[in-house]
Amino acid sequence: MKNNFRFIFPRLIGATLVVGLAAFVVTTLFKLMLGVVLIGGVVAMIKRATGRHRMMPAHIRNGQFGHNEMINIEGGNPWEVRANAVHNTATIVPIN
Repeated sequence: MKNNFRFIFPRLIGATLVVGLAAFVVTTLFKLMLGVVLIGGVVAMIKRATGRHRMMPAHIRNGQFGHNEMINIEGGNPWEVRANAVHNTATIVPIN
């Protein structure tokens, strides 16, 4: 029985150290990834709160406005479809 303990204990101690080290590495990586995700979320929320006036369609950002388009930069939804939208009079009419 004494030989069995001398045979098993060093392997058991080695396996315990390997499993403990692996668990430590996995836990550390998980904590790092969780921290990066949380920091990224906070940064995205701050950017969204402070940069709301920059969230507008590309044609408005580039200055390509229609004739009667109303732009509400201070608030509201810039993608909102209005009842008095400008319609293009030069359309293609199919002839049967």
